[in-house]
Amino acid sequence: MKNDRKARLIPSIFRYGKNHMGKETFYHKVNYGIYKILNAIFVIGFFGTELHASQSISDNIILFHPYGIVISGGATLGEGVIIRQQVTIGNKGSGKNAEQCPIIGDNVDIGAGAKIIGGVVIGENSKIGANAVVTKSFPPNSILVGVPAKNISKVSD
Repeated sequence: MKNDRKARLIPSIFRYGKNHMGKETFYHKVNYGIYKILNAIFVIGFFGTELHASQSISDNIILFHPYGIVISGGATLGEGVIIRQQVTIGNKGSGKNAEQCPIIGDNVDIGAGAKIIGGVVIGENSKIGANAVVTKSFPPNSILVGVPAKNISKVSD
């Protein structure tokens, strides 16, 4: 039960920030300031996780063992995405591709230590294995494993 509370804390703080982000009223600005403090203390400080309030990330993500997770603010995550510890979802760094972030479909299950980098699209209902490095797009219902990730799903599209 203790792990379950930890897994709910980060998405709760995320939703709180998302609800107050970018609004101009004094009430929302104060509450967004409170979100930034909660984010710095709990999300970054205790868990070592970076999950910024973003309108392109679903409210219904699930974080199992929410330690060391890094999700770029430009990434798009669908409904019911499951993310485990030490996952990185982000852009390729600097240069012309710096703005391109992953788009993760609904109900994608991301294994521990997986890295999803660049302007890739992961189709819904896909599974990404532990420590997989995903640098290209894959269709729905894929099973991605390896470095670089390969689709081992037997389902044809």
